[in-house]
Amino acid sequence: MRFICLVLIGIGWVSPAHATQTCGGEPGWASKEFAGRVSDGGTFTQSLGGHAFVLGPTRHGWKILLLDEKGREIRTFSPPARPVETNAVNIAGWHFRNLANTGPNTGDVNAPQHMRRFSFGSLATRKYRTPDLTPPKAPKRPDGFGGLGRLVIEDFKLADLGKRQKARMTALTFRVCLTWFGGSEKPDPIVVADPGVAFEKLVSGIKACGFDFRAYRLSDRMAGGREGGQSPWLDVDMDGDGSADLVVPVTRLRDKRAGIAICLKTSGKLKLAGFDGRIGRHLDPDYFGRADWWNVFPRGPVSKSEAEGPPPILHGDAVVMGKRGASSVILYLGPGRKLSSYWQGD
Repeated sequence: MRFICLVLIGIGWVSPAHATQTCGGEPGWASKEFAGRVSDGGTFTQSLGGHAFVLGPTRHGWKILLLDEKGREIRTFSPPARPVETNAVNIAGWHFRNLANTGPNTGDVNAPQHMRRFSFGSLATRKYRTPDLTPPKAPKRPDGFGGLGRLVIEDFKLADLGKRQKARMTALTFRVCLTWFGGSEKPDPIVVADPGVAFEKLVSGIKACGFDFRAYRLSDRMAGGREGGQSPWLDVDMDGDGSADLVVPVTRLRDKRAGIAICLKTSGKLKLAGFDGRIGRHLDPDYFGRADWWNVFPRGPVSKSEAEGPPPILHGDAVVMGKRGASSVILYLGPGRKLSSYWQGD
């Protein structure tokens, strides 16, 4: 994910200059990126799954706060710790004005500007008080909720611009990136996928069907199968609606069990195979981890298998999977789009 950084110029609303930075994406770290606007002493609150990010009003602007599940303030830190008035977590209008309050701050007022970096919770300790750290350079497992934050000011409006006054910020438009260990706000799909399937098109396609990257990992285990069956994923019209659906091997994170995900493009429905018991008469879940090749089985007649009985009538294409030197199986959608299987032989 990317957002805009600004160089602040002039008085009042500012014009943006562009830069790019990413938010999160490190294994084991959750992240949340969001944007907002506050004005006239208002308060901004963003939920973090129990915790919360808050911009609370102050005399000259706003202050960055992190709250726990009970609404209690969590420690935040950004150098310099003193003086408090020019700490990066305090956003004040006079930070952007010169000492005489007659124009923009050109350096005579030593105060943070558009970029505000900070640490919070268990990372806001004396040992880890460097908000420029980015995971995984930070501790592998902070003791309790803790992480790093970045607020970028995109626009602002000031008042009290006369001589001998202290400029006050009356409106603020901003973007925030927060990164903390664990949690479940946003595992980065590209990072949690195996290298052979970590492609934007594939990830965005499976994500559109509601794939849970917190519970499953996209796997590239079928990319090294036997010749002719080495596809890391398949484009196959499983439901017979004329649109290619997406079939990808997956691994369940909690027990490393192998399966496949089927994303039905037109309906946006997701089906997972290999995690809920036998499919059809004979296809056991363990087979998804043993199979070492697969391919598209086009819609059409299916040869009869003595072990399975009468062959199915395919309403769409199917997936054929097998293991070298052993029999193969067809995985297809039957009536009501129910997953079923038919042992075909090699």
